[in-house]
Amino acid sequence: MYQKIVFALVLGLMVAGCGAENGGGGGGDTNGTTNTDSNNSGVDINLTQAIADGNVTGYDASKNGTPQVQQNYLVILNYLRSLSITCNDDAAITGPSSPDMVWNDHLADAAEEHSEDMRKSVWYNHDGSGTVNDKTAQDLGLGRGSHFDERIEHNGFAGSLKAENIATSGANYVLPSDYWLKVMEGWMASTHGHCSNIMNPKLTQFGMYESRAAQDGSGTYKIYWTQDFGGN
Repeated sequence: MYQKIVFALVLGLMVAGCGAENGGGGGGDTNGTTNTDSNNSGVDINLTQAIADGNVTGYDASKNGTPQVQQNYLVILNYLRSLSITCNDDAAITGPSSPDMVWNDHLADAAEEHSEDMRKSVWYNHDGSGTVNDKTAQDLGLGRGSHFDERIEHNGFAGSLKAENIATSGANYVLPSDYWLKVMEGWMASTHGHCSNIMNPKLTQFGMYESRAAQDGSGTYKIYWTQDFGGN
């Protein structure tokens, strides 16, 4: 059965989320509107401390901000899946979850496409901007913004189960290269299904991309993150 899951998260000054479509990792609304939640209302995890304590095998801090950071993304994701926790959302998926996630270049390409579109278009939504920056919408002649499952399929992923988490953060200073660890903590703490996307044992493949904007006229930097997941 075809399924797709969609969740959003805003980090920094705001935290918001939107819900699921056609089952999967949690509840919420299905039309892309936002709901407020708190970073402290779900699963409380301190990844920086876990790394410092030596609990995260394979994490290499020197790879932050480099193309090889994808290995760190995968290490952290599978560390989270190894924990005995229950997501505080409608799906309430309980870990540890197996099998481990594996990196998928098609999902990573879809994640890169959407993060770049959001940054270049100053746009924050699971639907693409529909502008020239929305590659899937342009390639397919959609006449609207691309949906996340369309981007995933257009980038070559053929599995039947698809999911997405997105996040953005605005600040008037440059955030450190490992700020994505805070994003992961925020997704795990969310009550709108982000945690269950990460912990869902039916989702076994993964790609993630971070896109950083330059400082704008108001002195603000924006970063956009996309996680795309897949399963068969």
